[in-house]
Amino acid sequence: MVTAEKIRKTMRITHNLLDSEIQDNIEVALSDMDRVGINIKTENKLIDKACELYCKAEYNYQEKGEEYMKKYEAVRDSLCLSGSERIGRKSRCRQ
Repeated sequence: MVTAEKIRKTMRITHNLLDSEIQDNIEVALSDMDRVGINIKTENKLIDKACELYCKAEYNYQEKGEEYMKKYEAVRDSLCLSGSERIGRKSRCRQ
């Protein structure tokens, strides 16, 4: 599972002062994925990448926040539509 430390490293942040806020953003991304029916309990590198993209969007990393948000939504929707990561309930993916 992705951690604040891993996200921090991808964003080239060398201190841990933002870890709590980064963790909150990870949890928001996971909640959003859960909302559309993705099984967030499984170990999946795509879920980790989606969390990274969400955090980069929230921090407007390299002034590309909108681009990162579009990438996050694309990964989220792909996971949702693939069915391999959906949980038993009906999918709420965009189609």
